[in-house]
Order: sequence, then structure tokens, then C-alpha cells
Amino acid sequence: MSPLKSLRIDTPRFLLMYSPLQFGPEEMAKPDGSLSLPYVAGALRRAHYDVRIVDVSVGNERDDVQDTFFTTTQLPSGLIRCGMSRERIEQEIADADVIGISSIFTTQTSMVFELIGMVKDFDPNKLVIAGGVNARNLRDRFYRAGADIIMTGEAELTVLELADAIRGKKELRDVRGIAYLEDGKEIVTGPGRVINHLDELPFPAWDLLPLDKYWHISRPHGGEFERGERIQYASLQSTRGCPFHCKYCHISKEDPDGETGGIGKFRLKSVERTLEELQTLRDLGAEYVFFEDDSLLAKKKRAMRLFKEAGKMGLKLADVNGVNIVHLLKNDGTKLVVDVEFLEVIAEAGFKWFHLPFESGNQRLLDQYSTSKWTIESTPMEDLIKRCNDAGISVAGNYIIGYPDETIDEVYNTVMMAKRHIDQGLNHAAIFALVPFPGTEVYDQVLASGQLDPNFNTDQMKWTKSMLEGLCMPAESLEYLRQMAWLTVNRTEWVEYKIGQRVMAPREG
Repeated sequence: MSPLKSLRIDTPRFLLMYSPLQFGPEEMAKPDGSLSLPYVAGALRRAHYDVRIVDVSVGNERDDVQDTFFTTTQLPSGLIRCGMSRERIEQEIADADVIGISSIFTTQTSMVFELIGMVKDFDPNKLVIAGGVNARNLRDRFYRAGADIIMTGEAELTVLELADAIRGKKELRDVRGIAYLEDGKEIVTGPGRVINHLDELPFPAWDLLPLDKYWHISRPHGGEFERGERIQYASLQSTRGCPFHCKYCHISKEDPDGETGGIGKFRLKSVERTLEELQTLRDLGAEYVFFEDDSLLAKKKRAMRLFKEAGKMGLKLADVNGVNIVHLLKNDGTKLVVDVEFLEVIAEAGFKWFHLPFESGNQRLLDQYSTSKWTIESTPMEDLIKRCNDAGISVAGNYIIGYPDETIDEVYNTVMMAKRHIDQGLNHAAIFALVPFPGTEVYDQVLASGQLDPNFNTDQMKWTKSMLEGLCMPAESLEYLRQMAWLTVNRTEWVEYKIGQRVMAPREG
């Protein structure tokens, strides 16, 4: 019987979980550690609920990473799994009433399904809640995997309403921002409430994350670090949403008229709140802080003030999702020039890395897919790269090939742009195949055009692989070209560094 049929727990105990990891033999596994679960845990804890977080890829204080992250098994798919054993997972879920599972990275969806299946095998009456962009956009698959309730938007307020329903204080149908099955029919309750003033958010429960294990493994999602270096890092988000709505990003569909309730709208925390969060991370022992904002520098006056104050903390800072190029420029009255003063403030704050989202070497594709977020002809790119390097900020570039209607000449233009930027001083170029992630406008586009099989395998949704039919060349050829471009555009020492980092071996010491 579904746990929804007898939903009544007076004092529910919540367990929030990241799934095990899977990766290809050529890839480097990195713990998830995203901010979704710490925010939800912070909301539950502020409301005085019993809540824990378990990252199945690394385990908790009862586990050794040698027995979790560094213990691997090959899956039938050919991918490699790492994480806690089934026995350990069952031990952790035994005392929990409600299991919340995050699905942020599409290539890990199979691992999320494995985890949901383990929970239901252990006790079908455990209430399983799934959240994240994959859960809300692949709901049929998540229901089949065993999820009972799916969050359709941001969860900090919704989870508290849901907790009231679990306690019998309100009807499940009255909880905003969820979807579930009732007698085989899906019930979608409409958009959840959106927090527009982000200072109202709970503090993320960073202390519930296995930070020591993350630091021992030392594989953050961004930056360049020597193998064996201990990196005491954490993530922070000072804004949500984005002023741009690129078609390959989930924000492109997170509008006020959709099920998410407009969570793609650009929203900010105050400078004071952000500084307080930075201090909290510093007190926890973090030395590096990675900003996960989608548009970190969109409000330049705010950013100037924030980073002038943050520079006094002695932290090392980097961005994860990319700093939009236009925000590093200013208009001198006749043309765009590098905003040197802004760069110097950012550098003095402790920024060591920028990832610039170039996206394409073709203005047509930038206009069509990337909200025209920068203009190739008028941007002084060589000077921008030089000024960043002069300020002590290493710059990487992100480039995409394999757009649905891209021509061979346009692929060539993008690869040559990456090469030109390397010659101008860019540290390295990351060359991606366009991935039509669920929940994006591109996903809808290629499903409608027949370029994506509706029964696609989420395991294949990775940036090294093209999944689309009808491209300017066969998908296999595009994948080969992408790999060859990456190998030849980048400096030999960078390529050797990245290949060396893929070894699944524990840190020494």
C-alpha cells in the first residue's frame, strides 16, 4: 500500500540523501555536495524537525572513504559505481520516516533510481520525496522508480507545508508545489510560493554535510589544484535565477506561468546576509568558497560592495557556473572596454578563477540560444583575458558545439575561437557537446523535431557525448571532433593534468 494512503506521522524524522555516483572509466568522480539539501535541511531544522543529511557517495562519520568513495564496482551499463554499500544504506534509512532525495545532475538519475529502489525494498511504507530539475521534468520515470511525492519548484517553503500534511495538519492536495499519484492519476497542486527576498531563506545546514570527507577527497567542481592538495572548500549562493534565459539552461522554462512558479527570476541576498554566510563557512574551516550563482556579477554596485568586504576575510573564491562576460566590461562612451577597477576589486576579494561562458564562436547561435548575452565583434576579448591574468585571476572558457541546427562551418568557428583565446592567455578551454537536459527549451525543441528519442537514456546525457539526430555530422563524429579539439586546443600540460586527475585513487596522507 502506498504510504500516501495512511499519511499521518506526528513527529516525522527526515533523512535527506545524495545518491551514489556513477561515471565512465575516462571520467573523474566528484562528490555532489550541491546546496539543495542543505537549504531544505536548514528549513526543517529552523522549524524544529529532526533532520539529517547522508551523502551516499562518501558516507558519514561511521564510514571510511576507502569503503565508500574509493570502492568501485562496474555496472551492467559499463559505468562505474562508487558509494555506500546496500547494507550501510539500509542502516541509515532504518530510523527515518521521510526520505528526501535530490536529483540535480541528469547523468546520475540511474543512481537516484537505485537509491529509491533500495528504500522501497527495505520498507515500502517509507515516504520518498524527490526534488530537483530531473525529478520535476521526468516525473513519470520517478513515479515508476518508486517516488511518492515530487517537488515541482523550490522546496524550502513547500517542505514545511508537506510536513504539516504528514502530521495531519492539512490536506495533501492543499500543499503547493508538489505532484503525486492518487489512484493512478497524477495530482499537480500548482506552483509553490517563491521567496523573492532571499534573506528570508534559512541558512543552509552546511554542518550536516560530510565536509571532512569532501576535503580529504579534495575534488571540488571548479578550479585547478595540484593532485594531493587538501582543498577545504564549500559552496555558497548569493543570488538565484538569472537575467538571461539561455535555451539550454533550466532557467529558460522556470517562468511565472509554469509549474515552478517563476523560480528563474533573478533574485538576490543582501550583502550583509552573504557576508554572514561567508563567515559561517570560514568558521566551519572552509578556505575556498565556490559561488554557485547563475549570474554572480549581474548587479555590479552590489558586487563591488560585497567583494570589497569579502576581501577582508582571507578566503579564496571562485565561481562555478560562469561569470557572464558583459559584466566584466563597461561602456566608455564610444565602445566596450574592460572594467579594470571592478576586476581589481574581485581579485582583491580572493578570486583565483573565472569561467567565461563563451558558448559559441557564432553570433547567430549566441542570439538564437544564448539570449545574445555577449557580442563577439564589440568585445575586447584579448584585453579582457590579459587584464584578468594581470589581476591574478586565471580564466577558463566554456564552449558548446552540436547545436541542433549548427553548420560545420559554425563548429569550426567555435573551435578556432577557443584556440585563439588560448593563444591570447586563456588558461584552458572546456569544449562541450550540447546536452538537451530535461526542463530546458532545447529539450522541448529536439523532442518536437524528432532529434531526440523520447526514450533517451539519462546515462548518456553528459557533456562529452552528443545524443541528437540530424546534426551537421553524425553524433559519433561530433564526439570525436570534440575530443580532438579539446586535446589540440589546450596546452599539453593542462591536458596531462586533467588526464592525471581522472585516476580514482585516494589522496596520500
